[in-house]
Amino acid sequence: MKTRTITDASLIESGRGELARLLPPRWRVGVATPPEAFLVGSPSGVETRLMADPRADATPGMLAAEYTGVPAEPTVVVARYLSPRSREVLESKSVFYVDLTGNAWLSIDDPGLAVRTEGAQRDPAPRARPDRGISGKVAGRVIRALADFSPPYTVTELAGIAKVSPGYCSRTLQALEREALVHRDRRGTVQSVDWQDMLRRRGQIIRLFDPQRSSGWIARAGMQGALNKLTDVDPDTYAVTGPFAAGRVRAVAAPAGLVVYATNPQTLARDLDLIPADVGADVRLIAPTGAGEMARPRSEDGIVWVGLSQLVIDSMGGPGRMPQEGEAVLDWMTANEAAWRIEPESNSV
Repeated sequence: MKTRTITDASLIESGRGELARLLPPRWRVGVATPPEAFLVGSPSGVETRLMADPRADATPGMLAAEYTGVPAEPTVVVARYLSPRSREVLESKSVFYVDLTGNAWLSIDDPGLAVRTEGAQRDPAPRARPDRGISGKVAGRVIRALADFSPPYTVTELAGIAKVSPGYCSRTLQALEREALVHRDRRGTVQSVDWQDMLRRRGQIIRLFDPQRSSGWIARAGMQGALNKLTDVDPDTYAVTGPFAAGRVRAVAAPAGLVVYATNPQTLARDLDLIPADVGADVRLIAPTGAGEMARPRSEDGIVWVGLSQLVIDSMGGPGRMPQEGEAVLDWMTANEAAWRIEPESNSV
């Protein structure tokens, strides 16, 4: 069976039709000169030309490499499908887009027009097995290290920090490059990391309260009482994450629950005087997966807290207002990067 290929010309024509479908009544999208362009016309007859850039298979990394600045002429990328990250990259460069699933963004001054629609959030016809490069345990360790340690560093150096093999580290970096989250030079040395979006992405693909490794409890002494009891617990056996940890960095609201990583949840539950609860739990104990969740913790007021990068990942992967708490922590981290990120000369595990 032959695989149907899509040509640039057919993609541009399909994109022209998709954009025309999205425009208000009496607006039109015509063929411009050169034919690799769209001519957008208003009901009053005012027209503007948009250069069309056909991309049958576009990755965020490819788009970031192509568009290093705002195009000299208004440009619209036409694609079979654009992932959320690809769309973020294009918008950051003021490059418009339309894909054949209904994702589109266009904003022009003359004639005045703004279009933003959402189509598929996952590729409806992936060409290969979905990339799991940033979702596994090893990827979690590498992502934590990339966020916590300022580049530059080589693959071997990063692998040593993350405590993974250079091969696994390299594959994770390749996946992150495809998402335009990491930039490396020709020698493969990591030069820059979009650590904010990288942590968001990691959080979006993990499930903090996975029933396979988390359990619900009620604290007899209340959440604050249980938190206070942690000062008497072996500091190597737990790390607090979630609302209480986020509130110490930048409070959004009163903590809605106590969340703790525990190497032995049953033992910690006994130490904190917790009662098992399927409903109404105010404490969640989570068994770490080995993805580096408890690496590089913080110790304050006699209590062990997860590192800030892990806190953001956990918050983004949590329910309720936890993602908003994660964004508040990210804001603080961005404004105070020198206060928590480790510089290359002091890189250590």
